[in-house]
Amino acid sequence: MSTTERTRALRRRMVVEARRATIEHGLHGFTIEQLCETVGVSRRTFFNHFASKDDAVLGIEQGATEELLAAYVDGSLVPADLDPLGSIVALAIEHVHVVGIDRADEALVRRVFEREPAMVAKFLAAAEVQLAAVGQAVRQRFGWTDPDDRRAQLVAEAAAGLLKVSAGEYFDDAFDETSGPTFDALLTENLRQLRAAITTTGQDHTA
Repeated sequence: MSTTERTRALRRRMVVEARRATIEHGLHGFTIEQLCETVGVSRRTFFNHFASKDDAVLGIEQGATEELLAAYVDGSLVPADLDPLGSIVALAIEHVHVVGIDRADEALVRRVFEREPAMVAKFLAAAEVQLAAVGQAVRQRFGWTDPDDRRAQLVAEAAAGLLKVSAGEYFDDAFDETSGPTFDALLTENLRQLRAAITTTGQDHTA
């Protein structure tokens, strides 16, 4: 296992244990020190990856989004010839490859929100911040510098809708992970259907 892979695995253990502790004890029922002891890391290591206990529970890693978006802007992460919406979908797929996607872990998140409803608002606020950052990255990548140009925001919002629909299907209790499509394939197919819906005249129902 490479250093990068070990780091990702460590981050994932901290996130999973933070969520399990929240479900069992509540957000204020355990300390960062106790979490670190469970995972087997120091406080310093914890704060190298997460700014707070809340961030660990939500899986918000220090600097991870900034690094990913910087690579997206300079064209080193996804192909340079992709259109704006396609490029964000490719970015989302790369992000999934980095952090992983796990239906069991999503179930943990739902239980966290049931135990600590206030975390939902924090999650939504963090999602809004990330969406704005993606929009800014799209502006930089495609040179849409005019402050009145809303294309980047529109594209980012459309991509967020695609992700929401795709995640809703993938994490549905009725979804069969053994026979169903991968999340990458599902997201890509939903992008295709969105493009078809935008270009249809309304007469063709076979797109």
